[in-house]
Amino acid sequence: MSISVGIFFGGPSREREISFAGGRTVYDNLNKRLFEAVPIFVDSYRNWYLLDWEYLYKGSIRDFFPPVSELPDSPNGFQVYQESLLPQSEMDFERLAKSVGRRIRKFELNEIIDVAFLALHGIYGEDGVLQSELDRLGLPYTGSGVEASRIGIDKALQKELMGKLDFATPPIEVVTREAYLNGDLNDLYALAVAKIGWPLVIRPANQGSSIGVSIISEDAGMEGFETAMNRAFFREVILLSEWAARSSFDRLEYVRFLSDIRDGLGYPLDATHGDHRLTIYHPEELLRYLDSKSQTDPGGLVILEAHENESRVILEGFIDGKEFSTIVLRTPDGGCVALPPTEIVKGSEVFDYRSKYLPGLSRKITPIDLPNDRIEAIRRETERLFTELGFATYARIDGFHTAAGEIFLNDPNTTSGMLPSSFFFHQAAEIGLNPSQFLTYILRASLQERLAEGNEFAGELMQQLDGAVKALRAAADDRIKVAVLLGGTSFERHISVESGRNVFEKLASSDKYTPIPVFLTGLADNSEGLATTTAAKVAVADGKAGSSSAYELHQLPINLLLKDNADDIREKVLQFKDHPVLAGIRRECKPITAIYADPNVVFSPQETNWDRLSKEVDEVFIALHGRPGEDGQVQMQLDARGIPYNGSGVKSSSRTINKYKTLQTLKEAGLPVADQLLMEKAGFLSDEEKFYETVEGRLGYPFIAKPVDDGCSSAVMLIRGRDELHAYCRLIFLVDDLDEAAARRELKLKAKEEFPVKTQVLFEELIEAKGAEKFLEITGGLVTHFGSPPPPVLGKEHCYIDSQNGDYYYELFEPSEALASGAILSLEEKFLAGEGQNLTPARLYTDRFSYDEIAPKVKADLCRAAQLMGVTGYCRIDAFVRIYADGRVETLVIEINSLPGITPATAIFHQAAIAGYQPYGFIDQLLTFGRRREERRSGTTPTLSPARDHTDVRQKTVIASTMTNEPTQYSETDLETEPAYQETEYVDQPDSKFTDDQPNWKRYLLATKDFVLNSYFWRNLGVLVLGLIVGFMLLRAFLPLYTNHGEGIELPDFVDISIDEAHKIADAKDLTIKVIEGPFDPFREPGLVVQQTPRAGSLVKSNRSIYLTTLSSEAPQVSLPPLVGNYDYEQYTRKLDALKIQYVVSDQVYDPKQEENTILHFFFEDEKITDEDLRRGVKVPQGAKLNFVVTVRQTGEVKVPNIVCRRYSEAVFIVSGTSLVIGEVEGYMANDVTRRDDAYIYKTEPAAGRMLDVSSPIKVFLAKDRPSDCN
Repeated sequence: MSISVGIFFGGPSREREISFAGGRTVYDNLNKRLFEAVPIFVDSYRNWYLLDWEYLYKGSIRDFFPPVSELPDSPNGFQVYQESLLPQSEMDFERLAKSVGRRIRKFELNEIIDVAFLALHGIYGEDGVLQSELDRLGLPYTGSGVEASRIGIDKALQKELMGKLDFATPPIEVVTREAYLNGDLNDLYALAVAKIGWPLVIRPANQGSSIGVSIISEDAGMEGFETAMNRAFFREVILLSEWAARSSFDRLEYVRFLSDIRDGLGYPLDATHGDHRLTIYHPEELLRYLDSKSQTDPGGLVILEAHENESRVILEGFIDGKEFSTIVLRTPDGGCVALPPTEIVKGSEVFDYRSKYLPGLSRKITPIDLPNDRIEAIRRETERLFTELGFATYARIDGFHTAAGEIFLNDPNTTSGMLPSSFFFHQAAEIGLNPSQFLTYILRASLQERLAEGNEFAGELMQQLDGAVKALRAAADDRIKVAVLLGGTSFERHISVESGRNVFEKLASSDKYTPIPVFLTGLADNSEGLATTTAAKVAVADGKAGSSSAYELHQLPINLLLKDNADDIREKVLQFKDHPVLAGIRRECKPITAIYADPNVVFSPQETNWDRLSKEVDEVFIALHGRPGEDGQVQMQLDARGIPYNGSGVKSSSRTINKYKTLQTLKEAGLPVADQLLMEKAGFLSDEEKFYETVEGRLGYPFIAKPVDDGCSSAVMLIRGRDELHAYCRLIFLVDDLDEAAARRELKLKAKEEFPVKTQVLFEELIEAKGAEKFLEITGGLVTHFGSPPPPVLGKEHCYIDSQNGDYYYELFEPSEALASGAILSLEEKFLAGEGQNLTPARLYTDRFSYDEIAPKVKADLCRAAQLMGVTGYCRIDAFVRIYADGRVETLVIEINSLPGITPATAIFHQAAIAGYQPYGFIDQLLTFGRRREERRSGTTPTLSPARDHTDVRQKTVIASTMTNEPTQYSETDLETEPAYQETEYVDQPDSKFTDDQPNWKRYLLATKDFVLNSYFWRNLGVLVLGLIVGFMLLRAFLPLYTNHGEGIELPDFVDISIDEAHKIADAKDLTIKVIEGPFDPFREPGLVVQQTPRAGSLVKSNRSIYLTTLSSEAPQVSLPPLVGNYDYEQYTRKLDALKIQYVVSDQVYDPKQEENTILHFFFEDEKITDEDLRRGVKVPQGAKLNFVVTVRQTGEVKVPNIVCRRYSEAVFIVSGTSLVIGEVEGYMANDVTRRDDAYIYKTEPAAGRMLDVSSPIKVFLAKDRPSDCN
């Protein structure tokens, strides 16, 4: 039996989005053969929810919680969290819970999970509070215990303890909120200068390492010091005169910034103007407030203060040295070991949230670039701190190494970020552990820690896990080998690495596939697509980029796969050198890796090529974006070797990569598209002014500029005027006299934001509403299936394609609505966890027309676009939608992505989830389609395992150039047609009449003339014509002898009658029945005819065989789904409907502690089936009837408990065990849900002892101090 692991993620902290993404990573990577993952979402008010799995794959918490139906109106499209819903009651929490799953009460947690995996950050995750609650429940959990966690979150306390323990510390000053607000700023500034000096680091004491941090120099002066202090205390001072001077656009952007819980303030916040203070919950409310105050008091100011603020701020000296981060692990023998320290390479800017979590914005070097003895010194010092502070299981310890050799440890964390490329997995990979294996060890080490603390249940689980791991290592691995192709040289190469890693993780934790990461990169002297600065001029397309010979393939070890970004991987691959320090660390970690790592793990990249790959793998998953990958080059190489792959084929890929060709094709077919203008670099260089006038004359400002053949987020910009057009063109064409810094400033590019170099640029009209009642941007995904589509169902649209490659159909997903914070969706909003917001399904409705009326029209347009471009496999189509008052709908496609990004946060997973695909199931479908396509194309069934030997007839028919060990080169013309597989016969040819200097048209005419005048042509044509005449005459002579036209038996309709009745009718009409047994249908009689061939009404001869398909009488056995995550009767029975299982509630049991209609158990025939049985696996015949026993709460009255003199948090726990709920709250901190837990209850209405109907609310009154009359 597997161990149930409850993954806690989300929470109230400012790093909740990274916690959400980390929880998803843990959920995906837990070994499914060892563990059962149970997602437990923690909301902003510390409530627990058993989350329905599909919500895990949303890009942001705001995408699903709170649900759209609960959100206040926001004309400006502000994105908000739960705190913006105004103060909430227990009844509100119950209602919200039902929208995403169900609420978990603390007392029932032990019945749902065996162990808790804590992926929470900040408050209620790293502060010991949740750990204390789990200790009281006797439930094991990962990471450090209560006391160590309290130390880990408090940076001020850490500094104090580290000083006492003789760790090197910079000069430091701790400033309380009260001292800052009530003291003299000049005195504090003078103290900081005298005691600490410059540069000065200012950070909150209890936030994540990248939240609220500023580094200021002496040039910043008093004003910069005050701004940094306010930022650390989460305050903002706004001069109303400056607010009035801002444009409407700038005001909106500023409010969006303030609403950001990482860089801004978040909600709720207090706005103080003079003596008046107002609590504001929503950005729209703040916008109106500031607009109003700037009109009534233009010379005044407003102070904004977040409720989620900081009580203390640390001022400390800046440490000039190499920054590093180290993961320290508990070892099986009870000691600890530091993994190789990682150096963080960045510019002068702070290592902020974007730098930390968006691929490509920072660089990590593992181990740190220092002499071996200094690396060892860092490891020993971090191990000492781990021990001295009493940490357990693991910790992430940050620090600096100075040029003088000093080691400053400045930020020990008991929880690490858990994205695939985070330090946590990154360093574990250096000792040979992939994410799934490392998580297994973390759970095992945590159980060991809890056992040492006296939790005997943890010891039982540890023994169970040890046995399961041993059995797993002894099992054989016969899974399908899949090369996951990632990297590339395009603008989106870092996203490709994220996509490829995500696919690798999903496949690695499955029991069907063995993924092998393969990195594609440009040759050392060819790095097209890397252009961001003048240093990247080598990236200019030079003619080699379109050739397969411009790229190399390397099979990656796990330690390189988990490097931070594509450029880091490329550097390590091309200049690989195993650091001597790593061998020693791997020896120290041998007690861990000997049990949890693969026995044949390797640590160096292996160069490969297409031919070698064809012999080593069964299939390829292309996770590349842009060129190469989406342009047909890779697909052509794979087709030439008969290797199945995901996505579209050569011809379609070569068209969809070109945004101009795509839209022009759709335009020719009658679909509405934006006006486009494709311009060349040559024209720009010859006459720059004429170039600008042509664009301006055709489109007019504002318009969109983008590369014609790059990723969907690559340099796509709204151009508002000549200055921006000038800057854009000079950057993308990389002219010789480019002032790069000025151009980047003009375009407002972020630090390190890349900008590609191209020889063409595409300009498009800005798509606007144009009178539509509703106007929105969407992205719609689809997946392809072979065969005929299932019967149409509203909301499950399909479109059927009859093609030369075999019949197939598109399954269209519900489109997502893309909400951009600016004019264009950014790279972060598309792919970075927590950035941007996708609403799935999109809001395709108006007051007069429903979603079911509008959405099918949009889907039909998307289907038509995919069909026109020949898409197969899957794709994502970006478009704008106009919905008019009369119900007309216009879908304007922007582009078609044949290999869309499949990072964990991308929208296509949200859409697939609604269609019932978990991410692994979706990826499996893409691979399965690729194998079936290759099987149909080749006419043979590919062998899945072991890898195919490709020395078969298919390879022998390929032109000789594809048989070499070097990648085949193809011309641009080759990409316009699918590859042909035919025997190629070579004969001696006469001397050619053609010369290289002749134009193509002349050579074509000469060839045509020679062909027509050739005697072979006329002789063969004559034979063909004579054959057709003779064949026609013979057909006319003999056909009447075989058939009697107009004579025969009219075939009756056999459908929907029993097979016995069909035999009687057939015998009477002298017909022969052939019976084909069809599927089982529990709701229809066995033996019922459901299909016949030929169709009813056809004329047939006597004794003709009629083929009838009947319903089978044998019911297939189906596996019942587990109850975990499905305890609600209505939710569970929806799954039974899909399995065609019947059900009924046979008994109801009163239980005030559980939700209404919670399943306790059920019966099949006379057998009782429990949750424990379902975890082991239970099968029943399809159509079987299950009798359920569920809970009921509405059975009468209950007594109000005595909660006076209790803390509010205790009262909530007590009341949750009854059938009552906490209602209104008044008194001290009544409206501050995050702070009222420690307040005391001095009165309740009704009083204790009164009888109330179940589910009734109790009104409570709070006081700051415990009432004096309490015992």
